[in-house]
Amino acid sequence: MENKVLSEYLTALSDPSFRLTAERLTMKCGVRSDLKGSKCLVDAIILYGTELCTGFCEIYRIIGEIRHIKPKSVMREIAYAISQAFGIVDRLSKLVGVTLSDNDIHSGLVIAYLGKIFQHPDLALYA
Repeated sequence: MENKVLSEYLTALSDPSFRLTAERLTMKCGVRSDLKGSKCLVDAIILYGTELCTGFCEIYRIIGEIRHIKPKSVMREIAYAISQAFGIVDRLSKLVGVTLSDNDIHSGLVIAYLGKIFQHPDLALYA
């Protein structure tokens, strides 16, 4: 990846305000911060929410390159963090105002919803 582009991603991912906002969103959904995938999920929310990239494959690739792991590992880690989140279905449903079911919850949906709330906090109904 080009250094200029990589630098833009690193700048966004290391912004303390961005990280705090994304971490708070994940915690509101019950994602524990001690899980390995929680950091990748925060990165994904920042990349999606800042619109630096919005394609999930691209997001996983960028995070993988920055964290020196394979994109597939990024995807797995995020999926694991989401699957271990306590009450994520109810919490995310309340946050976005849409009734979700267990079958609805997957990495892309969580990243998209939280990324949009990251971008426009007023979208969160009960933030």
